[in-house]
Amino acid sequence: MLSKQHWYVIAFSGAYLALGGLYFARDFNLEFVIYVAVIVAIFAGVFATLRYTEFPVWMLWLLSVWGLMHVAGGAVPTSDGVLFAYRIYPVFDAGGEFYILKYDQVVHFCLYALVALMSYHVLRVPLRVVGYTFLVALAAALISLGVSGLNEIMEFLIAVNLEHHGVGGYENAMLDLCFNWAGAVIAVVLYVIWGDRKHLG
Repeated sequence: MLSKQHWYVIAFSGAYLALGGLYFARDFNLEFVIYVAVIVAIFAGVFATLRYTEFPVWMLWLLSVWGLMHVAGGAVPTSDGVLFAYRIYPVFDAGGEFYILKYDQVVHFCLYALVALMSYHVLRVPLRVVGYTFLVALAAALISLGVSGLNEIMEFLIAVNLEHHGVGGYENAMLDLCFNWAGAVIAVVLYVIWGDRKHLG
């Protein structure tokens, strides 16, 4: 049974996904129509398995906020094109796509930080892995990195099958993976330090 809090997350997510899907479909932006469909599938899978995964509501809200960040990334215009291409601050600029820091990189960092936390939760709570803190944290971070690899494969397939897309090239993909890994590692380290005291060992 879904609680009232779960339905709030579903309603909020459904509203912006429906609006985003209509917006991208109206502009014939097939790339982001696909992304919206993938987000819907992810949300459906997460909520359909809640009885087994027991994800806390705050994780579901963070997942929903990430979805909104992703939809906004393709819909909000900026001086660099759309929000996903927006260059926040020149922390490092080697020319071309080798630029840090962009909005897209922040989204990647946040998503795979969350995936690592969700993986860590599944290992600790439904699977009941107690102790072995370093190994559990490492496994959660590696699971997140593996999921991020699937995302890059999806972007590659979009790039080779759609004439118009904003996926980017090799340097963009490698920077994405670096931010994915950084988000995963930092998230699990902070969670172990501040949020997982009962499972330390």
